[in-house]
Amino acid sequence: MMNTVEKNGKVLPYQIIIKKNKNSYFRIRNNMLVVTTNRLTPKKTILAYIDAKFDQFYHQYHIQSQSEQKDQITLWGITYAFKTIYGRFQYSILNDQVICHSTLDDINQIKKRIYQSEMKKKLPILLPDVISKVESHGITEKPIRLKYLKSKYGSYHRKHMEITLNTFLAKLDPIYTLYVLYHEYAHAKVFDHSKHFYNLLGEFMPKHKEYQKALKTYVIS
Repeated sequence: MMNTVEKNGKVLPYQIIIKKNKNSYFRIRNNMLVVTTNRLTPKKTILAYIDAKFDQFYHQYHIQSQSEQKDQITLWGITYAFKTIYGRFQYSILNDQVICHSTLDDINQIKKRIYQSEMKKKLPILLPDVISKVESHGITEKPIRLKYLKSKYGSYHRKHMEITLNTFLAKLDPIYTLYVLYHEYAHAKVFDHSKHFYNLLGEFMPKHKEYQKALKTYVIS
């Protein structure tokens, strides 16, 4: 059941879902704040936390509520009109429109396939400079997996020595993909988020704090 919290003239819709969680989780999904918690957590405790974090939650909710429509698609920071035609998968960008042939009915799945394709096209352009810079610090090139993730932009898998990039990044300006690449490559040398890690990241990308902060304003949906 959806409820709302109002603060300073702003209204935030929320829903509480009871699960067998040990902890409570707060995420913006489907244009509302979704709280998953256990049956022992008092509602007043949840509401107190929402009140304390209201501005942060509302900002994320507002961004998602203003997100693109089904007849739009955003690629590398530019929003296009989006049209689908039944047929074997292929797409083209013509002026201010993306036309995609697909046998899928789910618009979101079609868009995710385009994001995957766009990432494959963009990486060969971005990687040469990245590899050159990280190799100068003794870090070898790593395999890269592409996957649409729900909660993070990338990760470094120490056991397999590979990087995973979120194809959601294809929606944003390419500078953010570059930032995530440097971030994960830095983890190949310093696995935690220590001062040494951020010093290394600063050598790769001096303005990394600016891009890290900006990424937090986007909601992966």
